[in-house]
Amino acid sequence: MVLRLEVPVSLAGLAAAQEAVEAWAESQDVPPAQALRLRLVTEELLANLIEHATWPAGPTPARLEVVWRDGVLSLALEDAAAPFDPRHAPAAVPSLEGEAVGGLGLALVRRMAQRLDYGRTEAGGNRTSLDIRA
Repeated sequence: MVLRLEVPVSLAGLAAAQEAVEAWAESQDVPPAQALRLRLVTEELLANLIEHATWPAGPTPARLEVVWRDGVLSLALEDAAAPFDPRHAPAAVPSLEGEAVGGLGLALVRRMAQRLDYGRTEAGGNRTSLDIRA
């Protein structure tokens, strides 16, 4: 089964996407640990768009697709922001002591992802895709 969402790049859009992802995961009988990882990954990727993205022509909605097949959760996020490859985020989560708030989200996404890919869409946007660990 596939979930497809168009997500406004705003806090309200983030909240609505999280609710939709949670309800969809429950309806698909996704195991709770995987569903929690899906929620966290969705939150981190969308929060990065809200807080850090540069928009050449102003923010436009992101497209989120989630597939549940044979025990694997696959997520793809497309956006029209300036190029950003999340694979270059630190792979290890740094110590929390003395760290400023923030900066850990993409490291956590990498830790929760079994596979993390990045590419450009035909329209010149970003496409981040990943599989979520069981």
